[in-house]
Amino acid sequence: MDTPKSPQVALHDFSAPFLGKPVWGARQGYGSFLSFEFCAPELVVKEWHSNDRGLRRQAYVQGRWHVWIYCCQWRFTAHGKQIAWSEDSRDDIARAMGMLDGQKLTDIGLDPNAGKSRFTFDLGGELDTWPTGDDLTEEQWFIYGPQNVFGYRADGR
Repeated sequence: MDTPKSPQVALHDFSAPFLGKPVWGARQGYGSFLSFEFCAPELVVKEWHSNDRGLRRQAYVQGRWHVWIYCCQWRFTAHGKQIAWSEDSRDDIARAMGMLDGQKLTDIGLDPNAGKSRFTFDLGGELDTWPTGDDLTEEQWFIYGPQNVFGYRADGR
């Protein structure tokens, strides 16, 4: 029987195709949510039926690999200086995302005991995440790949 991989080893294996690739499309979404893209852009078209509006369609471009920073606190630093964190103004966060665009991801480190993570980039950028509250099953972020999704929770799983 194979022993399960540690979260760090599983993440390393999962992220290998986009490590060393530049971020593009870094942006703030709803609230403090962040998203950024890696690798080739792809058109995504979703259709659904709404009871009150009929057939609906949404189309957008995202990377072959898509990162969504979700239910967590986060801080973006450049060369050790804080540029923005999850509670800052939209202008401060937009400035941080502008600095993140174009940087190549070099590592994603996990601290499962504390539920923390760090995304490290080649031009001195670092994006740290940590839990927002006491719900240890809350998902902090997701990485969407071509066939699979990797999620990281506050309990380090």
